[in-house]
Amino acid sequence: MEKLSDIFKTGKVYDVLTKYKEVPVKAPMPLLWVDEEGRLLGFDWKKVTVKKAFSSLEPVYVKVSPSEYAKTQIFSNLGKELVLVLESLVPPPEFINRKSVRVEPDEEKPVKVEIIFNGKRIEGNATDVSETGVGVKLPLEGNNDFVEFVKEKLKSLQEKENLEFDVKVHLPDNGTAQGKGKVRNLLGSGKDLYVRLGFEVEFPRRELDKIRRYVIQRQKEIIQSLRMLG
Repeated sequence: MEKLSDIFKTGKVYDVLTKYKEVPVKAPMPLLWVDEEGRLLGFDWKKVTVKKAFSSLEPVYVKVSPSEYAKTQIFSNLGKELVLVLESLVPPPEFINRKSVRVEPDEEKPVKVEIIFNGKRIEGNATDVSETGVGVKLPLEGNNDFVEFVKEKLKSLQEKENLEFDVKVHLPDNGTAQGKGKVRNLLGSGKDLYVRLGFEVEFPRRELDKIRRYVIQRQKEIIQSLRMLG
């Protein structure tokens, strides 16, 4: 990899990005110093009002060019400087190029999701919601037949084939949105107590309006909470 001083210029203002509760967060920060040996970048973030978003939970990206970003981890986020450790140079991260804004629901106002399987209702909580899909955290207890069915089907799907289910998304204060959900992935989590399913959902126009209102309102709440926390 090139020397840091050949890639980054002290005094220059860079866009530093991460995501918080699935919402992209961008903050311009002047680069104060570079440590070649430690692969460290020190940024002045005294004026940043969304510091809470920059935590060790998510990678932090520094925009080098429209097609290249520096993927980093936080070394220190205390005081007047944000210090990052450079890992690698990568293409724009997925959350920057999403087709639609994705939000994480408020834990105190969970978004319930129903999946219709063989006439039964499989229920879980949404991990994220967007106009084009929903992530669902599903308890394995009582749902093993459904999970095994999905696993086997995903293994045998041919190119351009989809595994679809009717999906209902129950939105706090916005009613219920119904659509056809295509399973995109299934991941284990929580020491095999839960699985996480990702759905790409096609919502009819009327249902899409409900999702859109929820996403806009939730995004505002997340950004406002960041500003209050500093």
